[in-house]
Amino acid sequence: MKKTWIKANATYTMVGSGHEKGLRRNFTNVVEDVSDEQLTKFGAVLADLSGDSFEKVVVNNATIIAE
Repeated sequence: MKKTWIKANATYTMVGSGHEKGLRRNFTNVVEDVSDEQLTKFGAVLADLSGDSFEKVVVNNATIIAE
């Protein structure tokens, strides 16, 4: 079996005044080898810019598995 990476997307959930249950911000075209540390640092940057709190990030990877 051969796995071929296609793309990755990151969805950040931010919590703040007026959206206590969370506001999602989506980013497409995330690089294949992004680290957990890079993802959380970017969440901290978003929190600084928006004034909200960074709650979590969900990363979706798309790969092809073929023989």
